Amino acid sequence: MPEKEEYRSEINLLDYINILARHKNLIIITVAITVVATAIISFLSPKIYEAKAVIMPVAQSQEPSGMSAVALQFGITTNQTSNTSELFSLLQSNILMERVIIKNNLVPVFFGEEAKGKKENEQIWDGIRYLKNSIYKVRDNKRDGIIELSVEFKDPEMSASILTGILAELTDYMSSEAKRVADTNKNYLESLIDKNSDPLIKQKIYALIARQIEVSMMAEVKENFAFKILDPPKIPDRKMRPHISMNIMLSFIISLVGGICLAFIMEHIERSKKSMHKPGN
Repeated sequence: MPEKEEYRSEINLLDYINILARHKNLIIITVAITVVATAIISFLSPKIYEAKAVIMPVAQSQEPSGMSAVALQFGITTNQTSNTSELFSLLQSNILMERVIIKNNLVPVFFGEEAKGKKENEQIWDGIRYLKNSIYKVRDNKRDGIIELSVEFKDPEMSASILTGILAELTDYMSSEAKRVADTNKNYLESLIDKNSDPLIKQKIYALIARQIEVSMMAEVKENFAFKILDPPKIPDRKMRPHISMNIMLSFIISLVGGICLAFIMEHIERSKKSMHKPGN
């Protein structure tokens, strides 16, 4: 019995080989067409370059013990610390993307002549969607406490320029917002001085005013105010895609498997037709 089973398996294997041999032209043509088409498409596809950057939030100095509680009594939040989630959300916000697009005049860069004829608001929204959905990516690396950014574009210099512009606008926006809040708090605290006659309360108000002035001055410096650039954007020297050799290799494997499957399908169809034409059917 084992010898018969082994003999049958050998026959089946020979049958498979014979089927492949009979339909070898079909397999070769399928593989050749697929590989050539893949090679042509890969060569004609635009080269895409990727610029990368890594940033880390910078925590500002904490308030002295009891200072935060005093500030809350006057309706002021003095904690100016930034965190990864705040930066991550801002990096994906429409307001930041809009500032980057307008400041760097990116609509013509993205769409060329296609942008003409549309209203400015439509152009900006098209630019925001293209930037966020097609070429710009943000990754929150919570384990290391960093944020990784990348821009993919057909021009290597432009990919680095766009990413540099994003970081510059992020710095300007966070600095200006911190300065605005600090100046607003300072003006409010100054208005409370004449309304309080208690020397102790006045002393605390003066301390809070000094803190707001300190935050405003730090915001004006801008550099490393809210985040530190660990790895600045650089012009990429190699394309990110297409991977021509990998694409050709994958197309060869997939087309070979597909050609073999197609050969068995054709064999099945031919045998079905023959059985239908046999006498008695």
